[in-house]
Amino acid sequence: MAEIPENRVFRLDAVRLRLDEAEHPWIVANRSAVEAHWAREEVERPWLFNGTVILHRDLQFDDGVIHGVSHRAPYAGLLHLIRTWNAQDGEAAEKADAGISAWHLFGSAIILSSDGVMLLIRMAPRTANSGKVYAPAGSLDSSDIDGGWIDVDGSILREAHEETGEALSSARAEEHLLGWRSGGFVSIFRRFVLPEPADTIVERMRAHIAVAAEQEVDDIVIVRNSDDLGEAVPLYMRALIDFHFDR
Repeated sequence: MAEIPENRVFRLDAVRLRLDEAEHPWIVANRSAVEAHWAREEVERPWLFNGTVILHRDLQFDDGVIHGVSHRAPYAGLLHLIRTWNAQDGEAAEKADAGISAWHLFGSAIILSSDGVMLLIRMAPRTANSGKVYAPAGSLDSSDIDGGWIDVDGSILREAHEETGEALSSARAEEHLLGWRSGGFVSIFRRFVLPEPADTIVERMRAHIAVAAEQEVDDIVIVRNSDDLGEAVPLYMRALIDFHFDR
């Protein structure tokens, strides 16, 4: 098996992540630091919830498929892992502790209208990523476990429905997936084309946001070309937007 391509958008066919019921070795090795970081988060952002997410290890790329092992972990662990990566001044690294593989992989729904517009979401103030603009997405969690395997495609559909109200199972989905990686951070994308023009879809999405129970999304952002970008768009989304519109 080979390493997952890095710092470029690449095509893949599937993601196969097997669940290991044991605790993630990185969480075990960094427990004290994770707990200390969460204690600070509770003071600064008391609305955050320390639920269960899925972290991974030993990810590899073989014949169009990402393989790896997954573990349940506290959300506090994911936040500390990301903080550890950010503290490395942007240096890509999948090992936040010497010799221990730790990865954050998640799925994103790229929603496209019949008139060629990409529809993104802007996160609400009381979220971990306040003000950020990206495709509907979310950390994998226990609801994405299916028979001992992680259902990334199911997560993509679930998150899109929760955040936009759109049931993408009825949309025209691109057969293959797209991926982007930096160090231990891996974003998986699937593109979906809805049969209506952007104005119709945006109106429907905004109506959903207005009554959503969680209030995680602040608004819908319309992207017509790769110039429609701002500082609020993270690097992985910027790469995907450039890839999509350039092609």
